[in-house]
Amino acid sequence: MTYYLGLLPAAVVSKGYVWQAVTYMFLHSTTGFAHIFFNMYALLIFGIPIEQAWGGKKFLTYYMFCGIGAGLSIFAINLISGGAGFWSPTIGASGAVFGLLLAFGMLYPNVEILLFFVLPIKSKYLVVLYGALELYLELFGSQSSISHVGHLGGLFFGLVYFYIFNRSQIRFKTKMFKANLGKRRDEYVTSVKTKISGVENEEKTHQIALLRKLRDGGLDSLTDDEVQYVRHKIIIGDDEENLCDDLDFDIDDAYCAGCENFNGCFVREAKKYVKN
Repeated sequence: MTYYLGLLPAAVVSKGYVWQAVTYMFLHSTTGFAHIFFNMYALLIFGIPIEQAWGGKKFLTYYMFCGIGAGLSIFAINLISGGAGFWSPTIGASGAVFGLLLAFGMLYPNVEILLFFVLPIKSKYLVVLYGALELYLELFGSQSSISHVGHLGGLFFGLVYFYIFNRSQIRFKTKMFKANLGKRRDEYVTSVKTKISGVENEEKTHQIALLRKLRDGGLDSLTDDEVQYVRHKIIIGDDEENLCDDLDFDIDDAYCAGCENFNGCFVREAKKYVKN
């Protein structure tokens, strides 16, 4: 099974087993329980909030993109180097899981995670730490059964995904900066309306609807799923240091709807209705 479904560069080149770039991530060694345990544990703690934020379809697309990208990285490096890795199969979901780590750090940069179940560290620093560690081990570490290239490939293709599908957000931030330098406010609002698109802004629309329901009917007006969503966002939290004054927030204002700090405002407003 490992020969046909694991990622074996020699088999891809000589026999055309191109499907291995996909199937390798669904196999794990039966001798290394810790490997599959930590991969699945990371998939659980990072995957759940990302899937809830993005939805199942986008989550699966991203997961497969990072996993396949990691496989292509393994294939390309071993093809170029021509070392022992060219004749050795690679299996495991680590590349895709490292892509999820990158996504979690991008979406929730200030959430604290217990490193080794003990040391608290913000997710954005955890991504940098693991990226630097994997690069060091690949360049200077001793030979091992762990594919550091696959881990780095998952991180790299995660960055590629965010760059490709979030270019509109980069343009949005540029326009906001120009607006703060003196552009007329109505031109800024127009640019906000034209830039609001994609899953992230669908979540904003959902959050605005929830805030309206909370304002009009309190917590009892929400469904059980909506209450769980609100509690989840409060637990995750967000950076509330750069928010406008509480009195300036208006869910019916297009300026607020387009603000990059809206998620923090949503958490702050939701806390007024959720006591515990």
